[in-house]
Amino acid sequence: MKGVILAAGKGTRMLPLTERRPKPLVPVLARPMLDEIVVGARDAGVDHIALVIDYMGEMIQERYGDGSAFGLRIEYIWQAGARGTGAATLLAADFVRDEPFFLSWGDIIVAPETYANVLRVWREEQPHAILSLNWVEDPWEGAAVYVDCAGYIERIIEKPPRGSSTTNYNNAGIFMLGPDVFDVLRQCPVSPRGEVEFPDAVKAMMAQQRRIRGLEVIGYWSDVARPSAVLDLNSTITRYRAEDGIIVEAGAAVDPGATLTAPVFIGRDCRVGAAMIGPEVSLGPNTTVADGVTLRRVGTFGDCTIGAGCKLQEVVVEEGVALTGATIAGTAETPEAIPTPAATAC
Repeated sequence: MKGVILAAGKGTRMLPLTERRPKPLVPVLARPMLDEIVVGARDAGVDHIALVIDYMGEMIQERYGDGSAFGLRIEYIWQAGARGTGAATLLAADFVRDEPFFLSWGDIIVAPETYANVLRVWREEQPHAILSLNWVEDPWEGAAVYVDCAGYIERIIEKPPRGSSTTNYNNAGIFMLGPDVFDVLRQCPVSPRGEVEFPDAVKAMMAQQRRIRGLEVIGYWSDVARPSAVLDLNSTITRYRAEDGIIVEAGAAVDPGATLTAPVFIGRDCRVGAAMIGPEVSLGPNTTVADGVTLRRVGTFGDCTIGAGCKLQEVVVEEGVALTGATIAGTAETPEAIPTPAATAC
């Protein structure tokens, strides 16, 4: 089965983490978030993927190559500038041809079970399309999706006023579609933002009485919009994968005097001294943490040294950073980002 992943955006809300990489390569639990989508789709049965790329797209090409290292085929489609999710999807028409296909935004991260469930329901129910849904307190920032008792979509309201929705379902950004969606997209008008919006195609299909299945994601969902979401997702996935909320990868060494307060992820080849680690800490590969360090809600991207006297809270540390004697605290909404090259605070 073919799949299309839209990975062209600049990720301006993710700054400064997207100053030196495209958003899909921002690490989540020590590997680029795009890996989660590619591997999840592959394991569900997608064997041929087109990545729609633009901003720093060469870095994405360098990582994934022809896809053989990931056990599937990968092709690349370049999108020149932001023209909307509908326009980006249209670029894949020649790739898809006359086959059904899986579609995902490149910054939507879900548990692997969701991908398998989407493809299973597609095979069993044979709807015209599947639109994944995530439960939220109030879908005012996204799209309020209303479904009938059989799980099929009745209506969608984009960005409804806060508190006005009587549904908790939001458009989750993962789809199964037939190739006829391209004809619908070609007829979609350009939005006031000057873009072709994919949700307009969904509404057009509904107006044509097509059966669109709403399917709730399994486990967790994140659109990884901001640096704070990276810290949130690190913790969420760690708890999802480990019953006790602690993961220590192969090659890592943790001093018996260290205190780990879940959720904590310690990547391969890390060295952790008698430090206070957690809650909500994720250490990328080859991170060294000295004795006496305190880390709370911190993520490191790897090859870092967190030296003696450091106390970090609400912080994202880029690759190759070395800190000694630093006391740094961000906020829950705006974590402090410590950039590469190496920075030292005393």
